[in-house]
Amino acid sequence: MRIDWKRGMAYWFIHFAVEALCFYTVFHVFKDGSFWWMIAVLYDSLAFAPQALIGALCERCPKFRPGLIGAILLFVGAGVAVLCSTNVVMAIIGIIILAIGNAFVHISGALVTLRVSEGRLSESALFVGGGSFGLITGKMLSKVAGVAFIPFALMAIASVLICIVDRNMRKADPDCFDFDSNPCKHNLSADRADGVIILILGTVVMVRAYIGYGLPTAWNQTAVQTLFLYIFMGLGKMSGGILADRFGARRVGIISCIVAVPMLLVSNNIMWLSLIGVALFSMTMAITLGGLVSVLKHNPGVAFGVTTIGLLLGTLPIFFVQMPSRTVCNILIAVLSLLAALGIWYTMRAPLRKENS
Repeated sequence: MRIDWKRGMAYWFIHFAVEALCFYTVFHVFKDGSFWWMIAVLYDSLAFAPQALIGALCERCPKFRPGLIGAILLFVGAGVAVLCSTNVVMAIIGIIILAIGNAFVHISGALVTLRVSEGRLSESALFVGGGSFGLITGKMLSKVAGVAFIPFALMAIASVLICIVDRNMRKADPDCFDFDSNPCKHNLSADRADGVIILILGTVVMVRAYIGYGLPTAWNQTAVQTLFLYIFMGLGKMSGGILADRFGARRVGIISCIVAVPMLLVSNNIMWLSLIGVALFSMTMAITLGGLVSVLKHNPGVAFGVTTIGLLLGTLPIFFVQMPSRTVCNILIAVLSLLAALGIWYTMRAPLRKENS
């Protein structure tokens, strides 16, 4: 297994820079106002929900460049929101443009890392993992005066990387993004009906999102503790794909879900156990993506879009439903985690015999 670290880490940084700019802008402009939750729902909906449609557009038009378009939209959206922060209507328009730009760059990263992976999960896991680091970076920068240039500078570097990676890939193979004639090589899904696999793995993503973002943690009281939470979330996403390539996606997915359960159940007041549990459960991100791409080989952008829709649906209850008591929450964690493990067991291929030797 030879990981394409160069492109994987390029899109790690691109994802990091995108989320740093987005979350700096959202938190800097709206802070914690009375309608903060509405802004959060609006942003998440526009950043996550359209990605399947954007992916389908890219697959239909291989010469389309979602990364470049997304970068332009990000600069415009962030600029409008920050410069017009005192005008609520203009600030919201800026956030809308920002979120849509985020969606375009996400699809760009998915298509690039899935194409160069040759069936591996590592490159996509590196790309996805960068977002958690960017999210907490942007949120922390938003609390510091006079640093607006930093997220914009990071995004400028990311934009250059987007152009370089896209140009090099198209120069080496002008049809590299024509998934109709040259589909993805992922082969991780079990012999089940495609619709069943998509439904189950999409549900596993929803469960991961709900547990990852709705998990009550009494210890999470300081900026440093929140920083550790997102770092471990990002490390879990990255290591999940790398370990899955080494030991098998099904094996890693099931073990990470099951081992995470006791740690999440007893870790409300124990920071390090909670962090390990979150990292373990985050490992399923690349695994579910790999399973979806395995049945949507000609439509990797749509497959990635299914995961982002699952993320949106998994996080929405956090905004609209009051968190249950700790006892009920523990029951939910245990049941949902075990169901996620069962879903991965049912939809993913068993490890080949040679992997056990």
